[in-house]
Amino acid sequence: MPNEQTPISMAEPVGVTKPVRPYLRRLLLLGLIPLIAVAVAIGYWLHGARYVSTENAYVKTDIAKLAAEIDGRAVEVNAKAHMQVTKGQVLVRIDPEPFRLAVERARAELDSARQEVRTLAVTLKEAQTELQDAQDRALYFRKRFDRERQLIKRGVTSHARFDEMENDANAADDRVMMARQKIQRIQASLGIDPDAPVDDHPLVRTKMAALDQAKLDLERTAIKAPSDGVVVTVPLVPGEQIEAAEPLFAIVTDTPPWVDANFKETELTHVRVGQAATVVLDIYPNVTWQAEVESISPATGAEFAILPPQNASGNWVKVVQRLPVRLKLKPHADAPPLRAGMTATVKVDTKRERSIADLFDVFSAQAEMTESTR
Repeated sequence: MPNEQTPISMAEPVGVTKPVRPYLRRLLLLGLIPLIAVAVAIGYWLHGARYVSTENAYVKTDIAKLAAEIDGRAVEVNAKAHMQVTKGQVLVRIDPEPFRLAVERARAELDSARQEVRTLAVTLKEAQTELQDAQDRALYFRKRFDRERQLIKRGVTSHARFDEMENDANAADDRVMMARQKIQRIQASLGIDPDAPVDDHPLVRTKMAALDQAKLDLERTAIKAPSDGVVVTVPLVPGEQIEAAEPLFAIVTDTPPWVDANFKETELTHVRVGQAATVVLDIYPNVTWQAEVESISPATGAEFAILPPQNASGNWVKVVQRLPVRLKLKPHADAPPLRAGMTATVKVDTKRERSIADLFDVFSAQAEMTESTR
């Protein structure tokens, strides 16, 4: 029989790797995809806890609300909405005439009080002189009465003369007592040493305080800007009546702004004062501000609500609370302007790194929780 030979086209080439069969490719894909997903999840879990972020953040700055310290009628309103003002600039002026008259009246009352004190001092010195004269006369009449008493014992004088001498001595003693009472009344009115300065008298000091208050009220007719800033809204017009402590308008001051970020309480476990942060404003998405955690609120926002939650009721539902965190913005070269109330996204770097051991602790805690619920 002739030898059978295999055709050259059917022979397998030497050194060529056989292609992976489709079922092996599928098996590899089914195994690799979960492994990659697990690796990515573990990597995110290990490194994702380092940063905490929130979009519940707003730019803040000091806002001064102006109010009058006295009642009166506005005669000048120099402030306008969105106007730049400087510290000490007069924005509103109240009619000063009633307060100028009050100053003149207080000054006149002070002069009258000083004159009254001077008069009392002079009267006191006169009363002291009168007392000395009365004491001298009383001593003279008392000595004369004593001599008359010795004479009546020896029968040298008459009883009528003795009675006259006794009446004169008693009358002199009464005048001494009246002079002393007058001095006491004057001293009570004067209140101080007559040689002391007039302005040390309580009455004068009271009138001086009244004059100072009148001058202060006159100065307060000019309502001035407390600091540099921008006026927000001015609803006031000349001629309106102003009441003390009634808010007139607000000024956004030029103090450096900051950011208040409201983080969930579960996100603040590792946030500390001094940690670095980044801030991106919604209005400037391509600009990043570097910041630093300046302070963390000691209470949640719910504690300051007008109607605080009643957690003792039967309808209680657990809600994760938020705590305000203040971020100090660092100087930014060529930074665009910031305005109060702008929204922002904040990211804080806690520098915290998780480990595989922490992952096992999480699994263990979950297992214990599941076991306890059975």
